[in-house]
Amino acid sequence: MSLMNIKVTFNGNWVLTKQEEPYLPAEVLSEELSTAFPEQFSVNNLSLTELSVQVDTDSKIEHIRKQVRQLLMAKYPMDRIDRVSEIIITGAEGETDILVDIDNLIGWDNFKELCHEIAQVTPQIKKNRTYEAFQFQNYLFSVNDGCGLSTVLDKFYSFVTGLNLFEGKNGVFELELTTDKESETGTTPIEALSLLDMDDATGSLFCFDISNFMERSKYPMLKEFLQSLLELEKEYIFAFRIPFVEEGALRDVYEMLSDILFMRKIPVLPFSMDQLKSHAKDMLETYQYEGSDDVWEVFESRIAQEKSDGKFYGLQTVDKVVYEMLWLKNKADSYLDQDTTANDTSETVNEGLTDEKEVKLKSISQSEVIELAPTFMQEQVTGFDELNEMVGMEKIADRIKEIVAQVKLSQSNNTMERPSIHMRFLGSPGTGKTTVARIVGKIFQENGILRNGYFFEYTARDLVGEYVGQTAPKTASICRDAYGSVLFIDEAYGLYWGNDRGNDFGREALTTLISEMENHRDDMVVIMAGYKDEMEGLMKGNPGLRSRMPFLIEFPSYTPTQLAAIFMQMVNKHFKYDESLAPAVTEYFDSLPKEYLESKEFANGRFVRNLYERTWSKAALRMQLNKQGEVVLSVEDFKAACEEKEFSEKLERKKTIGFSN
Repeated sequence: MSLMNIKVTFNGNWVLTKQEEPYLPAEVLSEELSTAFPEQFSVNNLSLTELSVQVDTDSKIEHIRKQVRQLLMAKYPMDRIDRVSEIIITGAEGETDILVDIDNLIGWDNFKELCHEIAQVTPQIKKNRTYEAFQFQNYLFSVNDGCGLSTVLDKFYSFVTGLNLFEGKNGVFELELTTDKESETGTTPIEALSLLDMDDATGSLFCFDISNFMERSKYPMLKEFLQSLLELEKEYIFAFRIPFVEEGALRDVYEMLSDILFMRKIPVLPFSMDQLKSHAKDMLETYQYEGSDDVWEVFESRIAQEKSDGKFYGLQTVDKVVYEMLWLKNKADSYLDQDTTANDTSETVNEGLTDEKEVKLKSISQSEVIELAPTFMQEQVTGFDELNEMVGMEKIADRIKEIVAQVKLSQSNNTMERPSIHMRFLGSPGTGKTTVARIVGKIFQENGILRNGYFFEYTARDLVGEYVGQTAPKTASICRDAYGSVLFIDEAYGLYWGNDRGNDFGREALTTLISEMENHRDDMVVIMAGYKDEMEGLMKGNPGLRSRMPFLIEFPSYTPTQLAAIFMQMVNKHFKYDESLAPAVTEYFDSLPKEYLESKEFANGRFVRNLYERTWSKAALRMQLNKQGEVVLSVEDFKAACEEKEFSEKLERKKTIGFSN
């Protein structure tokens, strides 16, 4: 038996969410640990955000640490314990695992270097009693949302307090600084200072998000706030956060802060797919699970899908996907014979604290989580088969076959240079550009032209940052996700507005995009889409762009006959219908004026889909009112949908007999 010190630090913001409960997390954990170690247990410190106890046990440091985490997970099953707490176990010889824990972080290389430097310098600080050299040090994090900043701040707080460089008392707090006094989410500098003046706030790490102050015109207001922080540096650790930006923009903010404070800058690169996968594996292991090799094919496909619309939230999204994996795994297990497959979950945490037997991880198979990625569940149909099923795509399919043949020939002949495979899709909305771009990725993957064939869809606006210096790394990150896949940019001409628009971030995004297109011309397909005239303006305004996008495919607007065929194709896929429906559909689309069909106002396939969805919703309501089971589409349902304003106002009256008065 030997004495072990257990120190658990909780995130201050998370603790505040528990203030309505009878006992705060530190008190709850203290009670649980006193039960687990009744013979030798003493409390060294118990505060709002920290518990420090001493116990007598034979268990090893890492084992105790895992078991304390499991205890907290049992008490707070709805919270991510590794995000809101930091556990440090110190043995009899004074050894601690906190630096090892920091080294195990996914990414964050610059932060790890900083921590190792602090650990190396600490003995000299203590020897020479120059604690101010650390206490007056502040930190600038350049990191995007979803990269785990809150977790890192908690670890850093525990790290420096564990080294006795800082007398921590109240944990970590994060505030978004705003210049708007009426802001509902942010905190003004004056309000932030009032929080720092509170006695129970001392001994904390405060991280201020200063993204709203990145414009030079707002530097004076921020500098005034920094001057006020100088008097408080012995009582607090101060950190600042901005988005991940290019080096020049980071340097500007860093130098502005350094005019007043002793600063350290910590840029954090966005996570790669391998890093996201590593985080998911660690998270599964926390719950004593592991995924089979083919599970990660499904995981990668799902993450690509999550990123494809530009709405990706880093580790938060990965956590969500892992929780879905765990749910599907438990769902699969629930169908098995409980007598032979159920694990005994009645074992208490207290028993686990003294049992050091290696726990065998439960395996998750691909079949159990296949629902995560719908593409894995679909019947295996080749890309060209999908393209051939689309109405009016015969010429486009032939053109793509030519492109595939040309690229494959260049791949098989070492004397030939592989052509750039970036493309321009020209046409009105709803003509199938997005769908075909998605299929192109699949076709290229099937033919060995692309590694993955995933599809990432963005608009021009998505590539542009909110702050100076944010656009280039944002665009580069989007391209990095699309390596081995298709990057589809709709209304791409929004990146270029001509010389009369002055200096805008769109040009910066375009410059970065062109560089990525050239550097990864063999491993990424960029497809820009939009109206023909606007796309031509984009090419003329950027001479280097046209040569990098040699393949041009035009998508003509659909004819009335094709529009009717698309409508009936949708109907045939999902519903039964009256025999008289098809002639009525043909009559309706023939009645649409040619001028309307050729105008930018007409949405082609989207118009058809909207009418189709309105038709079957009418049928569904009719069947429900008549208490009938199966939905069968009728001419009356179709006519009722056509009579609604968005489908009737453009009709030529001489051709609309039976549809309007």
